[in-house]
Amino acid sequence: MKKFLLITCLFVSSVLIADDHETSEKSSTDRFANNPNYLLSFKECKETKDGVAGLLALSESVWKEIEANPENDEKWMEVAILADMAANYSEIYDVWCKDMIAQRMKMRMMAEKKKKLMKDKKD
Repeated sequence: MKKFLLITCLFVSSVLIADDHETSEKSSTDRFANNPNYLLSFKECKETKDGVAGLLALSESVWKEIEANPENDEKWMEVAILADMAANYSEIYDVWCKDMIAQRMKMRMMAEKKKKLMKDKKD
C-alpha cells in the first residue's frame, strides 16, 4: 500500500509540475507570419493582384499604339516586357496568395452561415 501511495503522489506531483508552464498566447497574425510557408500578407497579396491588373491595363494601351504603328520595335519590346512581368507576378500570386485568399473567403462564408443560423434560431 505504501508503494502505491508513493507512486500515486509522484504521478500527481509530476502532473502538477508539468502543468505549471506559461501559455503562449500569440495572435493569429503572429502564428501566420511564423509559418515557414509565409511570404506575403493579405494586403501584399491584394497589392500584387492590383499590380497585375495595372500591368495588363498598361499593356492594353501599348497594344493600341502597336496597332496604330506596327513598325515600332520599341513598343513591341515594351509590350513583351509588360506581358512577362504580368505573367511573373501572376505566378507569384497563384503560388503564395491564391490558397490563402480562398481559405479566408471560405472562413467568411462559414461565419456568415453560422451568423444566419444563429439569427434563424432566435427567430
